[in-house]
Amino acid sequence: MSKSVTYDRINKIYDAKGKNPVHALKDVSFTINPGELFCLLGPSGCGKTTLLRATAGLEDITSGKMYYGDVDISTIPPYRRNIGMVFQSFALYPHMTIFENVAYGLRVRKVDNETVKKKVTEVMELVGLQEELKRNPSPTGLSGGQQQRVAIARALVYDPDVLLLDEPLANLDAKLRRYMRAEIRRIQKATDVTTIFVTHDQEEAMAVGDRLAVLRKGVVEQIGTSDDLYSYPENAFVSNFIGKMNFFESTVTDVGDDSITVNPATTDFQVQIPITRCHVNPSKGDHVLLGGRPEQLSVSKEHTPDSVKGRVRIIQHLGSFIRYEVEMDERVSPVTFEIDMDFLDKNIRESDDVYVSMKKERISLFSPEGREI
Repeated sequence: MSKSVTYDRINKIYDAKGKNPVHALKDVSFTINPGELFCLLGPSGCGKTTLLRATAGLEDITSGKMYYGDVDISTIPPYRRNIGMVFQSFALYPHMTIFENVAYGLRVRKVDNETVKKKVTEVMELVGLQEELKRNPSPTGLSGGQQQRVAIARALVYDPDVLLLDEPLANLDAKLRRYMRAEIRRIQKATDVTTIFVTHDQEEAMAVGDRLAVLRKGVVEQIGTSDDLYSYPENAFVSNFIGKMNFFESTVTDVGDDSITVNPATTDFQVQIPITRCHVNPSKGDHVLLGGRPEQLSVSKEHTPDSVKGRVRIIQHLGSFIRYEVEMDERVSPVTFEIDMDFLDKNIRESDDVYVSMKKERISLFSPEGREI
């Protein structure tokens, strides 16, 4: 039966008694549901791998509690946690056949040969490698995707309570990664094992995970489904890490009960944002960020009272949409916006002056704090 994983105020401080302590995890608290495929996502150094290693028992935590189901496993050694782990490098044994690689965990547990053969055969069928098992070569005789599935099979064969995946697709080419992320989701749903998947690739996390946690500097910024994080980001960092967000430097001109009115820099018009799309509680005169995703903006040669002037730098044909990179004047220095349109405006060419408009019902308001990735 699948188990939940709960973190209760987890802190990890490297070199805690030294001159240069690093606070890698800061009061991390949340629960992963039984059978959930949960992604830890964030830039390099955010703490996601530290949290995964702590979950496995490969890192001691400085304070806090960690539970598998109702059992506190904070001080239980790794070999007693019944976890399966898949590493970025696959970590397969080249001197063993793929059968013996997958069987290794069962051998260590002193499972009888008949059961070993049965379970290895079943799990190799699950990952789609039954034909390769008949040949039974060394892992070196397999492709990268096949090696990855052997590593997953090895982690699943002894029915772990929790499966941990540490950037498992990082060493694969782009096309194979897209295929394998679908395979990982298929396999995980077939086994129903609680799974934690670490990645820095937001597209990969959104495609794979039931829910995602976005981390920054050891802090969990937001947890939710892909749609929650993309459509309803709670701050500027999450909005610009999950997808792309264009920010208009703005000043608050009025604060009402149902909306906040702002004046984008270098413009003479105002934009009214519903409170439901405001992720900041500003006062009149405060500096804020007006955020619009590429598909929430449009570009035209026609000037309107609420459009902003810019200059086209690059036009990219990206299949289902056209991306216009437009340089805009801001308070400090020019910034480049990305604007995605579902058609090519043949009147617009690179280096042309254009006007950018916002789909006001979809844009959001953020605090300028934490804008940087």
